[in-house]
Amino acid sequence: MTKKLMLLAAVACLSVPALAQAQEAAPPPAQSDEDPGVLRLTTGVSYSEGDYGDIQGTKVIAAPIGLKYSKGGFSVRVSVPYIQIDGPGSLIDTPGTGDAGGGADDSGGSNSGSNSGSGSSGSNSGSGSSGSSGGSGSSGGSGSSGGSSSGGNVVTVPGAINNKRSGFGDVSVAMTYSFELGDSTFFDVTGRVKLPTASQAKRLGTGKVDFTVGGDLVQDIGDATFYVGAAHKFRGKPVGSSLRDTWSFAGGMSYRLPGRTSIGVDYDWQEASFLGNGPSSEVTGWINFGLTRRVRMQLFASTGTNVNSTDLAAGLSLSVRLN
Repeated sequence: MTKKLMLLAAVACLSVPALAQAQEAAPPPAQSDEDPGVLRLTTGVSYSEGDYGDIQGTKVIAAPIGLKYSKGGFSVRVSVPYIQIDGPGSLIDTPGTGDAGGGADDSGGSNSGSNSGSGSSGSNSGSGSSGSSGGSGSSGGSGSSGGSSSGGNVVTVPGAINNKRSGFGDVSVAMTYSFELGDSTFFDVTGRVKLPTASQAKRLGTGKVDFTVGGDLVQDIGDATFYVGAAHKFRGKPVGSSLRDTWSFAGGMSYRLPGRTSIGVDYDWQEASFLGNGPSSEVTGWINFGLTRRVRMQLFASTGTNVNSTDLAAGLSLSVRLN
C-alpha cells in the first residue's frame, strides 16, 4: 500500500507541470475590467514520524489534493488527503502539505495573504493544530488557523493497536479575508471547517466536525514579511472522548528572493488535545518558487522541540494556476 500511495502522489505531482505546459501553450484569456480571481489546483506529498510520548513511533504519509480560489483579499480552499498511517497513533485532524500557490506569478488582488503562498506552516502533529491560514503576507508566510501541513494531529491512545491502515482523510474547507490596515500592514481572519469524511474505525479521524477561527497580524518590511497569529479550535467530541478545545499560537518570517522565490521559517505552539498532556512546539523551514509562470513548488522540513511533537516531517506541494 505504501508503494501505491507514493505512486499516486508521484503521478499527481507529475501531472501538474504537464497541465501547466498545456495551459502555457494556450492563448491567454481575454482581459476584462472585472478581476476574475485566481483558481489553483494543488497536490503534493508529505511524511512525518514521531512517538508523541508513546513507546512506539507512528509514521504518516499524506497525498492531498485541493482547489483554491482567491480574489482581492478573499480566498477559499477545499482539500482532502489520501493517508497511510503506520503505528499506534490516531489522527484527529487532516494532514496536508502546505500551500504552494500564489506569489509573484498571480496578478490582481491585494498585496496580502490571499495572493501569497502559505509557507509550510509546521507539521502540527502531536497535539498541534495550527497551520496555513491561506497565506499571510505577500511573500508567502504561514498563518495560525488552517489545517495541518504534514502529519496531521497524531495522538496516542492507551491500548491502541499498532497496525498499518490507509484511506481518505477529512475534508478541509478554509476561508480567509485579509484586511489592509496600512500600506504594508494586514490582518488576516480565517475560518476553517473539518468535515468528518475519514474512517473513525481506522483511526484516521474523529468522525466529528471541527471548527477553527483565528487571525494573523502581518507586516511587510521591504522584501521581508513578519507575522504573529493565534487560533482557537472547537472540537467535535465523540461519545466518551476526553478531547478538548485548544488554543494555538504561531509566528514567523519570510523573505522574497529574485526569480519568484521566497524562503521562510515558522514556529507553532499548540495546547494538548487531551487534558494532562503537554503542548506541542515545532519549527519549520520552507522554500517556495516558481517552476513556470503558472506552476509553483514548495518544499518544507520541520522538527519538534519536545516529546509531544513530531520528530521529523518533510514534504512538497505543487500548485498550478487554472485561469
